[in-house]
Amino acid sequence: MRLTPSWLRSSSDTSRGECRDDETSTEPEVAIYHDPKGKFSSEARDAGEFVPDSDEELLAVLEGMQMPATVDEVTDRLVEPAQPPIDTWAAVHERLHRTRLPALDASGDIEFDDAQGIVDRSRSRAAGRNPFSPAVFGTLSIVVLFVAIALVWASLLTAMTVMLVTTTFVAWLVPGLV
Repeated sequence: MRLTPSWLRSSSDTSRGECRDDETSTEPEVAIYHDPKGKFSSEARDAGEFVPDSDEELLAVLEGMQMPATVDEVTDRLVEPAQPPIDTWAAVHERLHRTRLPALDASGDIEFDDAQGIVDRSRSRAAGRNPFSPAVFGTLSIVVLFVAIALVWASLLTAMTVMLVTTTFVAWLVPGLV
């Protein structure tokens, strides 16, 4: 688990161009984070400003994400594009990890692995959803409608053809009736 905002770069994240082949790279024992926008000095904002008030709003955010996702990714999605100070990001992360996500897991709306910090869609909720997107469902509905109309027209044409053939046959056999 990352436990840091996505916009911060760790000093342990070295690019390939930073170390030469003859140098041995050692990982620092303590990662130092660089804030490229200088937002550490800004005032901390309330975590409640970023965490949705209702479960439905939080579920809507989760539905828009690729699953499974980490708590870090959910936190990043909630605070972007504001990029608040790390203290605010950590407060949002803690609120999600300790209260909001476990509550949604208990209600069966999501599956949350507290030990790994992984959020996934609930299997029971996913099973109850329509397997088709609205566009696919609409297209299939139109196709079924056209097939039904074609079958009705085929039935009418068949009935009219049978009636015409029968009338013609009778007129040939019995010329005095016509």
